[in-house]
Amino acid sequence: MKIDFDELKKEFDALKAAKNLPQEESCQIGCDSEEDTTGFIETIQKYMLAPVMCGIYFSRLDIKVIGLMIEEDVQIRERKRMLRDILRSITNKEQMQAFVDATKRVAQEKIDVYDELASTFSHSKPIFETKKQAFNRFCSVLEKIVQDFEEVEM
Repeated sequence: MKIDFDELKKEFDALKAAKNLPQEESCQIGCDSEEDTTGFIETIQKYMLAPVMCGIYFSRLDIKVIGLMIEEDVQIRERKRMLRDILRSITNKEQMQAFVDATKRVAQEKIDVYDELASTFSHSKPIFETKKQAFNRFCSVLEKIVQDFEEVEM
């Protein structure tokens, strides 16, 4: 069995060229944008688990407290799994709003610490301001998720 490397190279180059096409050209009819296909659980995890995205580090204890505030007791384990377990328990818009409110309350405690540190150490104020701005962006994402939330039928 002889392998034709020239033919294989042509196929590889064609595949590589197809991957370099812009999304609009390479996508066939009916493709969703990446933002549309991301579920609310993945979106919230993306923000809450990365302090650079939301301006605040949510520890395991913070996530546990958020869960308890919405009457969902989760085991202490990896933060991503804890958050996923809480979010999977949410089945209606009221529960989602309660989750958002609990998240904001826990985060506000941390923001208050940022404000205190910024007033005590004035040269650090720009650092804390960027963290507060990131949190405000995260809050707007949460509000959009609540608005777009579709109730899950059990």
